[in-house]
Amino acid sequence: MFPSNFFYQPWIIKCHGANKHTTTFIDPMKKTVEEKNIIEIKGKFCFGCIGEWLFLWDEQSKECFFLDLNSQLKVHLPSLPEEPSLPREKIHFTNFSLTSSPNHPNCAVILHTVKFDTENFEVQEHFFLCCQPHDARWNKVSLDLDKKIIGANSVILDGKLYTNGVCCVMVFDVLALLAGQVDARTISTPKLPQFPIKNMVDHNLVESCGRIYVVRLHHYCLGPINEIDIYCLDISSHEWLRVDSIGNRAFFLSNMSSVSVCATDVGVECNCIYYYTFGGGNEERIYKFCFDDHTMTFSITPTDENDRSRLCWFVPTRRPKRTIMGSSAQPTNVLNEVKADKVIMENKITDSVSGPWNDLPKDLVELLLPHLSSVDALRFFTVCKSWNLASDSIQKAKKWPWLMYQEKSDGTCKLLDPLNGKEYTTTVGLTSSVFPIRMLCSKDGWVIVLDAAKATFMVNPLNEDVVELPPLEGFDEDFCGITFTSIPTSPDCVVLAFCVDINGDIYIYKWHSGDEDWTFICDDKSPPMHTASKMNLVFFQGELYCLGERGERGVFNPVEETWRMLDKLRPVYMEDEVPNTGVEDCYLLELDGNLISVFKYNYSDNDIRIIKLDTEKMEWIPVKDLAGWTIFLDPRSSFAKPSPHKSWSNKIFFTAFYSSTIKTCATYCMESKRYDIHFCDTKKPIDCVWLEPNLIRKCLMDAPC
Repeated sequence: MFPSNFFYQPWIIKCHGANKHTTTFIDPMKKTVEEKNIIEIKGKFCFGCIGEWLFLWDEQSKECFFLDLNSQLKVHLPSLPEEPSLPREKIHFTNFSLTSSPNHPNCAVILHTVKFDTENFEVQEHFFLCCQPHDARWNKVSLDLDKKIIGANSVILDGKLYTNGVCCVMVFDVLALLAGQVDARTISTPKLPQFPIKNMVDHNLVESCGRIYVVRLHHYCLGPINEIDIYCLDISSHEWLRVDSIGNRAFFLSNMSSVSVCATDVGVECNCIYYYTFGGGNEERIYKFCFDDHTMTFSITPTDENDRSRLCWFVPTRRPKRTIMGSSAQPTNVLNEVKADKVIMENKITDSVSGPWNDLPKDLVELLLPHLSSVDALRFFTVCKSWNLASDSIQKAKKWPWLMYQEKSDGTCKLLDPLNGKEYTTTVGLTSSVFPIRMLCSKDGWVIVLDAAKATFMVNPLNEDVVELPPLEGFDEDFCGITFTSIPTSPDCVVLAFCVDINGDIYIYKWHSGDEDWTFICDDKSPPMHTASKMNLVFFQGELYCLGERGERGVFNPVEETWRMLDKLRPVYMEDEVPNTGVEDCYLLELDGNLISVFKYNYSDNDIRIIKLDTEKMEWIPVKDLAGWTIFLDPRSSFAKPSPHKSWSNKIFFTAFYSSTIKTCATYCMESKRYDIHFCDTKKPIDCVWLEPNLIRKCLMDAPC
């Protein structure tokens, strides 16, 4: 009856009730879908799965039971309550928990239930339904409306029920609930990160090896998941401790119930979190977050857009018959070895040449520069003082962006050269942190980063220069983007952070080189904007430009400290055609003296739209050809560069890469209107940014002549 290898690997099961006679089985590893006619499941809805037990409900007969898929054993439960008499009132079963296996004589089931007013979109009542298999009916335990429980999963540990509340985790005594009483307390959830903000956050509770974890998945409104963090609860102090690894475990998350298993027992990669969600249109997305390299991948399975049947993970814990899925890490070069090996290299150079390198004519040296890679240009400085003085020529020779991301929390970062697929390792000049740094923006070879202690720095990862900024605490949840005017070591450097409140009003935090704190700038006449969760701000002709989701452009004058909108410009989207918030990414960047906007739909390989502003006519002009330029897109910082080779001309690079023997970034060709590879075949670092290599270094005063 079941798909092959069913009891030896994870599956996703979708039961359709009376809407469909077959049951859908999704293989998340092979990305295949099978329809099977299982008599015991036909016509049933599934609330969730724990172990090999499905929690099933027949909408017509009201029969409610647990089914062991292996033995076909049924454990019957009392019928669930009827729907309210008023048509506008509906009952929703949001999550359930078990105290033990359903066939255990002392097993208890706790089902969280909500009565919902569909006209006013209000919760009228929420309560627990509790029972044991031998009970004649469910016992109702009403909850106060101020004890608001959101519809995410619950877990039971040591006689306590943990469930998600609003900005807290609520803890109930299980024995008290079974007796019809409420004995509850609350534990505050971890504070949300400062960046990126404007995200919706899904909280998922998981019990693993006697500990309670909360996994937070971040996404902007209806957009895809773009970030993840995980915390473990210290039961004694009721404090959440952030963790960056789950060891040999694998978490499988769903709204009704989540499960933690030993990864080797189910044949999957360890230290990973698996999660499925509706992806928009007619697709479901299955995400995998890997904590080993801080990357995210997803696969797509087709689904009926009108079918909202509940899905659940089926994760048997039998040792698999196949090899555990893993990833082969590729060796990387280490940039910082240049310093350690400098003396050895200089000795080798001295022994192998008849004359000193600094005697080479400067004109001849500069002829070599265009043929050097960025890494070779960096090593070029260490040869001698006279070569170090050629920094201006080197800057003009190579400016091809690299993809910078943090793979491990050890103070190092990866730098991926998208042109040739080579990858390097460097430090960012900060003390090693237990957790990854957060990259806020990039410009001129410098990156603004936020560390785990909420301290903010501007770093050059190639020469390890660091400039400390005041804390970002004042930005709160309205922070959308940040940028700076010139290199941080310049006395003229100004950093501007862009904020938009819930009403769309704009305000700015400004920091000038040498200031001890941020200056707050608020313009009461600032026009409202529909902002994205992350914005790449662009300085253009002395002013700061930002892009709204509907194509609005706001302009800030840092001298006059005033905002204005390009209100004479017809918006890209009119009110009746604006896409759902979060389903489309929008980028702003400068290309060959023009400001251009790029719009990319998140859920399908639609054509990318590029438009530029004609400042004289104040009109949008479609861009069909990049005319020898290459674009690098990221919400934090986007760049356009002249293509170094014809094969890279007219292409757009993204921050997702295909990991094989040579890592290749995903691209889109403007000429063919096609992607080179589908995004579900790539890895995307959870936190990354495009970096323009800045190879200007301080003069080596102690270097030999």
